[in-house]
Amino acid sequence: MKSHTGFRWFLCLLSLALLLPHCQKKDETPPPPKVLAPSVESSTPDPSSPPSASRPASQSSPDCCDITPVAGLKEGMGRIVVAYPGDPNGLAARLDIYEPGNSRSINGGYGSRKIELPPGTYDIGINGRRLGGVTVKAGHDTRINVGVLHVYAGKQTRIDLLDPSSGKVLTGGYGEQSYGFPVGPVSVQVAGQSETVPIEKDKVTEF
Repeated sequence: MKSHTGFRWFLCLLSLALLLPHCQKKDETPPPPKVLAPSVESSTPDPSSPPSASRPASQSSPDCCDITPVAGLKEGMGRIVVAYPGDPNGLAARLDIYEPGNSRSINGGYGSRKIELPPGTYDIGINGRRLGGVTVKAGHDTRINVGVLHVYAGKQTRIDLLDPSSGKVLTGGYGEQSYGFPVGPVSVQVAGQSETVPIEKDKVTEF
């Protein structure tokens, strides 16, 4: 009887000895992976990002024109007005009106002009220089600010007038001539030499 009791105690002690390491062993089961919430892009535009391609390439400067109310126009119509200073006889000044971004003229003429148009935004070309984003309002005149360049030269002398920023030839001819332009600088080129002169509002610039 005693031997059985001793054996039972031995078994109990053996069981405890075998179970104790398992009880003390740390749980090595890896934790479940964390589920990350999908990132949400901010709707705030990045100031370093390039501007949208739909933005107009160019706009007319604030001093390109004067818009004033006028009576006597057809209902719902506005008007583009170009009036050159000095003697208009023999003036080389071609006016073209375009829909924005288009190369085909929808209206125009030579010299001083008054042209009625539906309200909207137009591009205005004068002797090759193009103004973008010119506004026409119903019941208003949009007067394009222009001046005249008078060039003195011999009959056989070739004159070219260029855009100073791009070097593009705007117009030209031979001998003494007057040219109409929107206000701003114009380069006069004679025999490969050029000089930039200002075109001022309602003034004749002599060269």
